[in-house]
Parts: sequence; C-alpha cells; structure tokens
Amino acid sequence: MKTENYQIPDAKNQLKIQFEVEDEKTNKIQILKFEHTNHSLYRSDQRGICKSKISITLEYGTAFFKQGFIYYVLSKKDIPNFLMRDKSHLKNTVVIVSGDSNQVITCYRSSNPLKKMKHKSKELYKNYKNVA
Repeated sequence: MKTENYQIPDAKNQLKIQFEVEDEKTNKIQILKFEHTNHSLYRSDQRGICKSKISITLEYGTAFFKQGFIYYVLSKKDIPNFLMRDKSHLKNTVVIVSGDSNQVITCYRSSNPLKKMKHKSKELYKNYKNVA
C-alpha cells in the first residue's frame, strides 16, 4: 500500500489532514480527508502532538470501533520501519475520530492504550440518571 501525505500550509486549512492511499493490487486511489475540531486542535497543541503524528496514527494505526467513535491506536508493532527513528515519540498515540464524520475529536498518548480499549463499553450511556 502506497500513501502520500499532503501538508496544506494555509492558515485557514490548518484544521485539515489529507492523504492519498493507493492499493497496489487493484491500483485504486482513495483520498482520505480528516478535519480537526477546535477542541482537538487545542488538545493536540496542549499535549505536544503535531499534525504529522496525528496523520501517521490515522494512516498506520489500528482502528477500534467503540462508543460510536473510531479509536486509532498506534502501537509499537504498527510503526513502519522507515519511522523507527521516531518510535519513542510515536508509540501509544491515540486519535479519536467521530464515527459518522471524518472529524478528529481529540488525541492523546497513553502508557497502555490497548488495555484501556478493552475496558471501554461498546456504547456510551445515553441516560445518565440510570447509571449506577
């Protein structure tokens, strides 16, 4: 699988992440577009997670579908060989994307994200009055 990452330098487009994925077997090209929310842009700046780290996590991370969101988790085994130099900065990065759109909700780093993914319930509680 071959990918190309586009960096859009315009200040108005700082909320957009876009990369191209080409399937080598079928030779089909698909452009994936993601947008930051204001919250995710604030949190990524606060936590020191740059746009390239988010893009790498979206591109190479493992996707988990829980609570109506898509959790992209970049573990040590997901990092490709040409990025091994930056392994310590990239590992255990989590990017949460809305399940019904391509909006990045938030991003963070966790010491053991796969363990925490297992303990999340499948759906968010919709009625908080009945939660024990």
